[in-house]
Amino acid sequence: MKYFALFLALFLVFSPSARGQGVDFGVQGDVINFTIGGYTNTLSVSTGGDFTGDLKDIYGLGFGGGAHLDLNLALVSVRVSADYVTLSPDRDKYVSLLKKYVGNAAAAVTIDGGRIDIFSAGANLKLKVLPLPVVSVYATGGVGLVRVSVSEAKVNFNNLPLTKFPAVEPQTKPAANLGAGVDVSLGGVTLFGELKIEFIFTDPKTSTAIPFGTVGLTF
Repeated sequence: MKYFALFLALFLVFSPSARGQGVDFGVQGDVINFTIGGYTNTLSVSTGGDFTGDLKDIYGLGFGGGAHLDLNLALVSVRVSADYVTLSPDRDKYVSLLKKYVGNAAAAVTIDGGRIDIFSAGANLKLKVLPLPVVSVYATGGVGLVRVSVSEAKVNFNNLPLTKFPAVEPQTKPAANLGAGVDVSLGGVTLFGELKIEFIFTDPKTSTAIPFGTVGLTF
C-alpha cells in the first residue's frame, strides 16, 4: 500500500501546476479477472486421491483503483497511471471444486488469507480512432511495472487445519497491455471507460488480467 500512497501523493502535488501545460489529472476504479501464472496446490483427500487446484479456480473478481495524469497531444495522448487492486479467495468456488471429491462434507471448509495484492505503474498511449464532439473512441496500449504478492492461505475443515497454500514471494515484473476505451465529455470533466488485456511477465509463467475493466474521471 505504501507504494500506491507514494504515487498518489506525487499526483496530487504536481497535478495543479501541470493542468495549465496540457496535462489533466484523474482517478479511476478497476475490476479484473486475474490469473497468476504457474501456481498450483495439491490436496490429498481420502475419497478421491489427489485434488490439484489452480489459484484461478478459487478466486473471483478483483477490485481497486488509482490515479492518472494525461499529457494531451491533439489526437494522441499519453496516460501515466498508478493502481492498486486486491483479490481474495472465493470460498464458494473452492467448496464447489472439493464437492466432487468429498461430497457435501466440503461445506465445512473455510479459507483464511490468500489475498493477492497488485500494485502497478505504467504509461499508455491513447490514439483517438473516432473523435466526435461529445464521445470519443480510442485505442490504447502501453507498458509498465507490476508488483504481485500472494499471502499464505490456510484451509480449515470444521475449524481444524486441513492444508495450506504457501505464500508467493512478491515479484516486480514488466507488463504490457492492449485495449480500447471511450471518453465522454461532460463540460470540464471527462468520464471514461476502458477494457484491456494485460500480461504480467511473472516467473515461472506469465500472469494475465483478462479483462481489465476501468471506469474513471479526468478533470
